[in-house]
Amino acid sequence: MNNLQKQRISACMIVKNEEELLPNCLNSIKNVADEVIIVDTGSTDHTITIANNFGAKIYHHPWNDSFSEARNHSLSYASGDWILQIDADEELEQADIPKLQSAINNPRYNGIIVAIHSTIKDNVHKFYNTRIFRRGKGFYKDIIHEQIITEGERLPTEIRLYHHGYNLDEKRMQIKWERTTRLLKKQIEQNKSNSFAWFNLIRNYRSQGLFQDGINAGEEALKIITLNPCSKNTGRNDNTQHYAMITYETAHCYLHQEDFVRARELCDTTLSILKESGITSENVDITFTLACTYLKEGSYKRAIDYFKRFLSLREWYLKNMDTNSLMIDTLGYDYAAHNGMGYCFGNLGQWETSINHLQKAISCNPKYLTAYRNLASYYSSIESYNNATNILLKAISEGIADDEVLLRLGELYIHQKVYEKATPYLEEYLKKHPENKSILLKLAWLYEKSGHLEAALLGYRSVRAGSESHEGRFRRENNPL
Repeated sequence: MNNLQKQRISACMIVKNEEELLPNCLNSIKNVADEVIIVDTGSTDHTITIANNFGAKIYHHPWNDSFSEARNHSLSYASGDWILQIDADEELEQADIPKLQSAINNPRYNGIIVAIHSTIKDNVHKFYNTRIFRRGKGFYKDIIHEQIITEGERLPTEIRLYHHGYNLDEKRMQIKWERTTRLLKKQIEQNKSNSFAWFNLIRNYRSQGLFQDGINAGEEALKIITLNPCSKNTGRNDNTQHYAMITYETAHCYLHQEDFVRARELCDTTLSILKESGITSENVDITFTLACTYLKEGSYKRAIDYFKRFLSLREWYLKNMDTNSLMIDTLGYDYAAHNGMGYCFGNLGQWETSINHLQKAISCNPKYLTAYRNLASYYSSIESYNNATNILLKAISEGIADDEVLLRLGELYIHQKVYEKATPYLEEYLKKHPENKSILLKLAWLYEKSGHLEAALLGYRSVRAGSESHEGRFRRENNPL
């Protein structure tokens, strides 16, 4: 630790069976935390041994179906000036430690907002949350998707926490979703008007691809939630704000079901309610949702207008995070907006503008594969095949390429008559899709063009074994590509 540091930090965690991810988490905070407080709720693996080896202070509490209860226990044991709340499946960016140390020495603030980079299905989603706060100035509420309540002003920062908890294997994610669903339903049973629990339940369904369940829950919630005027003291009404988030999640479920009309109806109705309630006539999440709706409908000009408005609103929200306690989902979606605009401009034939936005999307989020695919497609549309190839190679270098990227690279190299470079990508694709006879036929043809006649003959025989017609068609067409 830096001996000149004026403020002490207590890193507070709750854990259960976290032996796999806990070492990386603890390593990431060892140079910033003066003490590590761990509340264990029943680990049966090596979690306790790992924590002991790092010198953590460990306390045991039974699990009572409440994340807030466990987190508040951890706060009660802390002795530092500041709390850093971190989970075992998270890591602190080492390069941001100086920013953190500078922030906690600012006497104006009681809370520090950080940028959480969460890996979800090979994409990185960024959102903001208060994770650092003065001891005694914050506590948690809600049994699941618990919220931190802090006193005083909060400092918005780009201090990075990397979250890996949504990138687990399918079995562990299923266990996680089922537990979350059960606890959220329990919350709703205890209080049917718990708007925050409804919002998270719908989100949980959407995350699992259970879109009809999300729609059913969303429509029920929108009928139950009572909307009252804003509080004179705070200028806010949590139910109304959560109503907007319920609309956001439900509308996206409708988008997945391709019911664009109902998605737009929900968004437009909620914007009217927000305006009447005196909160705002606009909402950044709903504006983004409307942009996506118009894109999917093919109303590209209207989609572009809404994406532009979203980016403008996003900038305002980012500058005013300290005074806005509403949970906002899309503040990290600048890359998605630029991708959407790139897609729309491309469909309008405005290639240069399209490519510009897609390049911005990749710059904002180098792990967003959709932007790479769209950019490669639009480069191909203007016959810039070398650029299309290079952008897909960049996707591979970022470690995000899928089978479609391999296939498209192979075909791009074939189009450029660079047969030797096309071959390995199609071979790799065929390993994963051995039943695809058309790719096998292309490979055989590539082997023939490259002078690998024995390999070509073997490929043709394999195709013929699967279908007698393939080789005859190849001979008739001379070039099956």
